Amino acid sequence: MKNNPELTKRILTGSIGALVLVALIAFGGWIGIGLLTAVLSLGMVDEFSRMTFAGEDRTEKRYFLLILAWLVSLVNVFGPRSEFELLGFGFVAVFGYFLFTAKRKQAEEFQRHFRELEFSVFGMIYLIFLPLFLPRIHGSVNGVHWTVIFFLIVWAGDTMAYFTGVKYGRRKLYPEISPKKSVEGAIGGLVSGIVIGGLYKLLFFRTLSWGGVLLVPVLVGAVAQVGDLCESFLKRVSGTKDSGSILPGHGGFLDRFDGVVFSLPVMYACTRIFG
Repeated sequence: MKNNPELTKRILTGSIGALVLVALIAFGGWIGIGLLTAVLSLGMVDEFSRMTFAGEDRTEKRYFLLILAWLVSLVNVFGPRSEFELLGFGFVAVFGYFLFTAKRKQAEEFQRHFRELEFSVFGMIYLIFLPLFLPRIHGSVNGVHWTVIFFLIVWAGDTMAYFTGVKYGRRKLYPEISPKKSVEGAIGGLVSGIVIGGLYKLLFFRTLSWGGVLLVPVLVGAVAQVGDLCESFLKRVSGTKDSGSILPGHGGFLDRFDGVVFSLPVMYACTRIFG
């Protein structure tokens, strides 16, 4: 493992990315967190569109979702706490676009066109709406601490799940979707989240209760692992190995932030309960 160039790239990319993220979270204010949300959403939507759309109009559909993601992120920066209004707007916009463009299709193309409408609604909720919980977490009481500890829990869990699985993995977690993931790796990821939560409380976030230290990493970490499986399911259906290649050693935005996006609503609920 010491001479593994992929692992070296993974560590280097992760370290640089973590520094940029922490800088934006700690010093970027509402503009920084809004920019981070927009970049994540746009990157994931772009990869999702390339994986799911087919046919001659796939580029047009991809740009439509990208424009929608950009518009929703922009409105949310200057009009915070408008998530549900934006969700309603997004649903109407997606359905309206696919309904309008259906008149170009031949009868035999309707089924694929409607299936891509279903993909688009799923992608809108998954990759445009769920990321809007990130500014909400950041804007809560002790929001910087909550946001930092959130990313630490998810990424520490992902890293330790990988190394624990490589060394001790025996029982497959969900081989039909992700053959390499193991039960032992999943448990190792959850335990590492608790350790990280405890260390962060002692060093930076003393007002966090010990109940929060125990429960937040378990809840967030478990849902993040479900998010990882969700993306693996999507890649298996689309016949894709990695969602992209923009992050050396990690693949694409979806490969890196699948668990983050999935667990954002859970983390926001935890800030309400333990904050």
